[in-house]
Amino acid sequence: MKKILVVDDSAVQRKMVIQIIQKAGFGNEILEAGDGAIAIETLATNFEDVALVLCDWNMPNMSGLEFIQAVAQVPAVSEIPVVMVTTEGTEEKIAEAKAANPNLAGYIAKPFTPDVLSSTITPILEAAE
Repeated sequence: MKKILVVDDSAVQRKMVIQIIQKAGFGNEILEAGDGAIAIETLATNFEDVALVLCDWNMPNMSGLEFIQAVAQVPAVSEIPVVMVTTEGTEEKIAEAKAANPNLAGYIAKPFTPDVLSSTITPILEAAE
């Protein structure tokens, strides 16, 4: 079963997302990263096994936007679905994220409900199996 990478500088937010994933019945192994730079390192060693990346925007060291731009430029990882999960919910920010990574698989504005997260990731994870 493929892995899910949750990228957020808030450990509390990562735990909440992970709990929603688990309660929704997904048995995927979950990897965590506290910023985009750590996420790049994590993907470098796990890219063949990662089915989905859930990424915050505002993080230290490397923002989510910088991370998704970097992912889009590396053929080995550019096809991995990335869903932004962020407080940056304006139309301008959504357009900026889509421009940064044309393969962006989804965009969830915080705060969100478990149903919103589950309904966004379910088709992505089902396609990855």
